[in-house]
Amino acid sequence: MGIIVALLLLAGPLVALGIWLWLRSRRDPIALVEPLDIGRVLSLGFRIFAPDGWPALLLAAVLVGLPQVVSALVTRPIMLERTRQLAASSPTNPFATFEAMLAVPVVIGGIVGFLLMMVYYVAATIFLVSRFEGAPVSIGEALARAPARVLPAFFAILLSVIGIGLGWMVFVIPGIILSLNWILIVPVISCEDAGFFESFARSRSLAIGSRGRMLVLFILLIVVMILLSLPGLLLSGAIAGHPGTAPGLFVIVWQIVFGIAIAAFQSSLLAGLYVELRRIRDGLTAPGLAEVFA
Repeated sequence: MGIIVALLLLAGPLVALGIWLWLRSRRDPIALVEPLDIGRVLSLGFRIFAPDGWPALLLAAVLVGLPQVVSALVTRPIMLERTRQLAASSPTNPFATFEAMLAVPVVIGGIVGFLLMMVYYVAATIFLVSRFEGAPVSIGEALARAPARVLPAFFAILLSVIGIGLGWMVFVIPGIILSLNWILIVPVISCEDAGFFESFARSRSLAIGSRGRMLVLFILLIVVMILLSLPGLLLSGAIAGHPGTAPGLFVIVWQIVFGIAIAAFQSSLLAGLYVELRRIRDGLTAPGLAEVFA
C-alpha cells in the first residue's frame, strides 16, 4: 500500500503535467506583440519606492500597517490568553491554538484587516497602473473608486484561494497553473470593471502565452522576499543574544515594517505585470489604457 501511495505521489504531478501539455498543444498559438519582459516588470515593481510612489507607500502604512499594529496590541494578546485558558482546562487538546483563533474579537479583527488590505490593493492598483501608463490619477481618486470593487475582489480572491488550494492537493501542477491563471484577478476587477466570473476568464486570457516567464518572475519574487527578510532575521538573532533587550517588541515592529514593504512591492509588481501583459497580449498602449481611467 505504501509503495502505491509513493508511486501516486511521484507519478501524479508528471501525469498532470503531461495532460496540461497535451491540452496546450491542441490550442491555437497565441499572438503576442513581444515576449514578457521580466526585467521591465521588476523595474515597475520597484518603482513604488521611487519618489512618485510615496502616496501608495503611505496608503500601505495606513491600511496594511495600522491593522497589524492593532492586531499586535489587541488581537494577539486576546488569542494568547484564550490559548492559555484552553490549554489549562484541557492540557491534551491539540487544537487549543486553532480554537483560540475562532474567538469573536480575533475573527472580526481578521475580517476587518483583510477588507482594509483589499481596499489598499484595489486603490493602489488603480493608482499605480494609471501612473505606469502615463495617465495618472491621485491617490484620493483611486480610493474613491475602490469601495465598489472591494467586495467583488474579496470574494474572487477567496474563491481563487480555495480553487488553488484544491489544485495543489491534486498533484501540485494544477495548483501552479491556476495560480498563474488567476494572479491578475484583482487588477482586472480594479481597472476593467470586470464581473466576478469574468475576472477569472480575463486574468487567464492575459496570462496565456506568458505563464512560463511569469513562473520565473514569481520564483524571483520569492528570492527577493527572502533577501528582504534577512536583515530582520539577523537583527532578531543579534538582539536575542543580549538579555537586556526586548526581542519580542523588535520582532513585532520589524514584522509590521516588512509587511508594509511587501504589500507595497506586491501591489506594484502585479500592477506592472498587468500593464505589460495588456500591452503584449492586447497591443494596448498608454492612450488605450487611459480610457480605463477617463
